[in-house]
Amino acid sequence: MVFPESFDKYFQIDNHVGLIKSTHKHAQYLQSRLRSNDIIECAIHEITPFRVLHEAVADDDTFCITALYDEEPVCMFGVSPLIFYDEVHETMNELRMGNIWMLGSNKLNTIRKSFYKTSKKVVNWLSEEFDYLENVVPLSHKKTILWLSLLGFDVGKGIITINNTECVRFVRCAPNIQVSFQ
Repeated sequence: MVFPESFDKYFQIDNHVGLIKSTHKHAQYLQSRLRSNDIIECAIHEITPFRVLHEAVADDDTFCITALYDEEPVCMFGVSPLIFYDEVHETMNELRMGNIWMLGSNKLNTIRKSFYKTSKKVVNWLSEEFDYLENVVPLSHKKTILWLSLLGFDVGKGIITINNTECVRFVRCAPNIQVSFQ
């Protein structure tokens, strides 16, 4: 996958926010600087920040990017491809589906406007690369839910309980794909 406006080692630079292929050095830097909401989300899924970040870098199938602000890693995000096997028809789903995720530092709070502009471009581009993007977010993370809504994700109304935490599913589909969910 090639991000538009790519040059040199960066996928894009805009308002001091640069996007670059994630490395273990980025993961090492961020793992102890994550926002409390991101640490909570890791705990809900019973996985450590170290494991999430480093496995994403090591997994050849995962698209994993680091956002740098003035060369400092402020978040890592990516998409892990999802494979759906239709047991009724005994076929693999032909949709390009992905589990989208992001973990970041508190520095994101100081660059909200720049990061929003950059993340909007990234999500729009990912929606061209994937037919269907999804994940879950704790219901209590209202700012994250608002941000996801502004980025064009549909947030479900149904509650999903994961390890005693109420979560909601969020989905973004390519324009030609129709999916209904609660």
